[in-house]
Amino acid sequence: MHLASLLVAESSLLRVSARQKEEVIRLLIESLAQTRGVDVPLAIKDITSRERKGTTVFSGERNGVAVAHAVTAACKQVLLAIAVIPDGISWNRSDGPRLKVVFVLIAPPQAHGLYLKALSRIGHLCEADKMIDALTQANSVGELIARVSEGEASLGEIVTDDGMPSFCVLGAGHGGTAMAGHLSMLGCKVNLFNRTKARILPVKELGGIDVRGVVSGFAPLKKVTSDPAEAIFGMDILMVVVPAIGHAEIAELIAPHIKDGQVLVLNPGRTGGALEVAQVIRRHNPRVRPFIAEAQTLLYAARVTNPGQVQIFGIKNSVPLATLPAYHIIDVLPMIRKALPQFVPGDNILKTSLDNIGAVFHPAITILNAGRIEDTHGDFEYYVEGVTPAIAAVLEAIDRERVEVANALGIRATTAREWLYLAYDAAGRTLFEAMRANIGYNGIKAPPIIDHRYISEDVPTSLVPIVSIGEMLGVATPAMRSMIFLASAMHGVDYWAEGRTVDRLGIANMSVKEIRFLVAGADSGSSSPPSSSISQTED
Repeated sequence: MHLASLLVAESSLLRVSARQKEEVIRLLIESLAQTRGVDVPLAIKDITSRERKGTTVFSGERNGVAVAHAVTAACKQVLLAIAVIPDGISWNRSDGPRLKVVFVLIAPPQAHGLYLKALSRIGHLCEADKMIDALTQANSVGELIARVSEGEASLGEIVTDDGMPSFCVLGAGHGGTAMAGHLSMLGCKVNLFNRTKARILPVKELGGIDVRGVVSGFAPLKKVTSDPAEAIFGMDILMVVVPAIGHAEIAELIAPHIKDGQVLVLNPGRTGGALEVAQVIRRHNPRVRPFIAEAQTLLYAARVTNPGQVQIFGIKNSVPLATLPAYHIIDVLPMIRKALPQFVPGDNILKTSLDNIGAVFHPAITILNAGRIEDTHGDFEYYVEGVTPAIAAVLEAIDRERVEVANALGIRATTAREWLYLAYDAAGRTLFEAMRANIGYNGIKAPPIIDHRYISEDVPTSLVPIVSIGEMLGVATPAMRSMIFLASAMHGVDYWAEGRTVDRLGIANMSVKEIRFLVAGADSGSSSPPSSSISQTED
């Protein structure tokens, strides 16, 4: 990574006529806000606070540059902008030297290491009058950035991983590409793995990802590969970002190569993801002991827009994360939060698995609108026009069954209505009213075809495990069972046979006490271990 890649061209300014440093800082921050969504009042407050502790001026023999900088929650990535002031400005006092170049550098707390390296690089770059003269004589912003790039060419890459964990992102779809790009821009070493070479070839040729949206810039990657051993070697955290139906295959691919202490996170786990992956890894590599975790939902709303390019529309403020067993959260979460503080502790994997709202909405809405989807190719608003009072009544029946299965396990699951209020501030006396009150659903189109992940992923990895657990514990789930039957008939696939049944999760014939013991923290040395193969020591 270089300074030139951190510079925001659209927010850098030539021929600024400001007379006071506060004015220059505000101009640059407001310009960054227009292109990068910076919280202007907070950024200015934090920069002002940092300025009171001491200003940062790098000087040559004749000229100097000022750097207004701060670590602040006002931004989501490291941002750098330049202002050139032809008449100069007195930075500290009226009789002080007049500076013609001002940098603004801001960074989120988790990118503190990259922030310090960038600040040091600016000082190195601007210790000579020749560079400062080149910046002041630039005739365009493009020329300005070219001067910076030329000046730091001999300095090499900014080494950015001090104190930050390294990541391998497994999966180069929308979410995986977004995660890899975001982590790189925070200063982490990142490898990207994908099972098919064709998808990652453009990224490999570019050497990274063109990231746009709420964070923006070029994100260089350490390795881009389809070799699982090469991808995960030496990496601290392995982020699996593939459809849940691919979790078992990914686990099988990496099982021979994963090492003790590496952290494997499913993004998200859907229902029973951590249990299934633990079974697969134990079967293929019984002696290894990685940490296994699952997120409740995906951190990003993103879309791959062109080969090697991703648009990040949003990054969630918080996503619950749970480990298997639960007590490992204190080992796993602090390391992940160094880069991604949005992850917060979840109760356990039963809670993250059963608070799976996609299980309620996706299969039923799609199946009950099958005729309309095939007739219009999905040209209607999925959550608005696709949810009538009658369909909402079916969703409520499915939701009640999910909550009852959770209750049988001693888990207080969030209802779909509660989730809509918590996630979107959408309230209603019924689920139908709450969904209609959610303006975030406006404009979201239905899938264009029936052969869609809302069925092919959510039925086997969400509905099947909930129903299977429910039946084992004596909880009736007729509405969910009906959806599994209809989905199987529509697709000509036995989703029950392919899905995450209790056998596949390794919890068949276990009591509630045994399941909770396993999830909370059973080990093979316990005096009364549960009967699951997950907890058995294999020699």
